Amino acid sequence: MRIKSLIVAGFAAGVAITASGCDPTSTPPQATRTPLPSAQSEQPTQPGHASEPGGSVPEPGGSVSEPGGSVPEPTAVPATRTAVADPPTPADTAPPKCVTAQLRLDKGVGGQVGGTWFLRFINSSSRTCVLQGFPGVSQTNGPTGEPVGEPAARDQGPQAPQPAPVTLAPGGAAQFEFISYPKQINECAALRTNTLRVYPPDNTESLWLPWDNLICPSPQHMLVVRAITPM
Repeated sequence: MRIKSLIVAGFAAGVAITASGCDPTSTPPQATRTPLPSAQSEQPTQPGHASEPGGSVPEPGGSVSEPGGSVPEPTAVPATRTAVADPPTPADTAPPKCVTAQLRLDKGVGGQVGGTWFLRFINSSSRTCVLQGFPGVSQTNGPTGEPVGEPAARDQGPQAPQPAPVTLAPGGAAQFEFISYPKQINECAALRTNTLRVYPPDNTESLWLPWDNLICPSPQHMLVVRAITPM
């Protein structure tokens, strides 16, 4: 009887355990869930930009990360320029002014000593040069002598040639008019000279010609010179 009582008791305990597992009021066990990717990861990539890990979108102007997370530094490329020479100015290309050492003085043409003469400067060098303006002219005794009487005055009247550049190629010539007024000789204690000393324009070195002539002493004026003109 005792054994039968134990069997009945064990059977009753099993029924009780089974009944408690089916109780609708009991709390069911919590299920384990895997979290879904964040909504940010589902956002579309902006055109022209690559997504970074985790779905974030790089800021505009940012660089794309290389594997390993490092960002390459931009390589500076030096700008190259082609040197361009400045165009020459007119002053760079114009012939230089004639200097005395380049020139030869020629008696040219005219009447007898005392009157009007067209004297000439001739370019005796191998380089082209330019003359412009009035020569300085005086009568002297000797190539380096001081002026006797007054030097020639410049004729700048409306009927006289106006100063203008005259280009002399090698061997080229330009002329100028030289005038003396011998009628004044009879009205002064005239002095005799043997040289005509001539300074080209803008020069301090002179040229000379043999020139036997009388001239009134200072302050009387009897010599006139006009501007250089082309031949």
